[in-house]
Amino acid sequence: MSDYVYDLMRKHHSVRKFKDSPLSDDTVKKLVEAGQGASTSSYLQTYSIIGVDDPEIKENLKEVSGQPYVLDNGYLFVFVLDYYRHSLVNEKVDSDMEVSYGSAEGLLVGTIDVALVSENMAVAAEDMGYGIVYLGSLRNDVGRVREILDLPDYTFPLFGMAVGEPAEDEDGEPKPRLPFEHIFHKNSYDASNDKQRRELDEYDQVVSDYYKERTNGERTETWTEQIESFLGRKTRLDMLDQLNKAGFIKR
Repeated sequence: MSDYVYDLMRKHHSVRKFKDSPLSDDTVKKLVEAGQGASTSSYLQTYSIIGVDDPEIKENLKEVSGQPYVLDNGYLFVFVLDYYRHSLVNEKVDSDMEVSYGSAEGLLVGTIDVALVSENMAVAAEDMGYGIVYLGSLRNDVGRVREILDLPDYTFPLFGMAVGEPAEDEDGEPKPRLPFEHIFHKNSYDASNDKQRRELDEYDQVVSDYYKERTNGERTETWTEQIESFLGRKTRLDMLDQLNKAGFIKR
């Protein structure tokens, strides 16, 4: 048994500096086909993938994201939760399918589908020697992204992914993840306060040491400090409204 895929996944890190080398049409097609090989709930295939290589469109999306690598990459993919095709089917059948795809469960099913597709593509890209970075920052202004990409009802832009050859001076490396013992629970969830807090304290030290080494002591923050900084801010509070406008979570 080979550990090739396991080793490849363990080496993953976000790449934020790319060479100015566009992906070929053949490579784009292979990546998308690899994504389509992912599992899909009930064969619904609730996704579309928008490939963006137009500099003007990239620039517009960069304004939403605020990240330079939305523009400077080999290729940009935007992953869209998509029930538009299902709504077309709904127009020709007797049952009311919108009850399902307009529901909270429909949103969960579709979002999981999109996530599985994107991760297949990420692994395939890294196997080809490319680097990738996910772009949740496209949700900074969902309404604007919908306009830029001309998205119809029952679609929702979940995130992007920049892909390309890593720049020569790209020096990223995998960040330490939470320990196996903390995230793996056998048969039932172990919510022991003492155990969970002890493991988080130990992990905080690992993360702090990682940043110290990477930055020669300029960064020292712990994981819990990072998540407090992120989750403590009130961000993207319009998301429910944007989902409703697109036709989701009506029940």
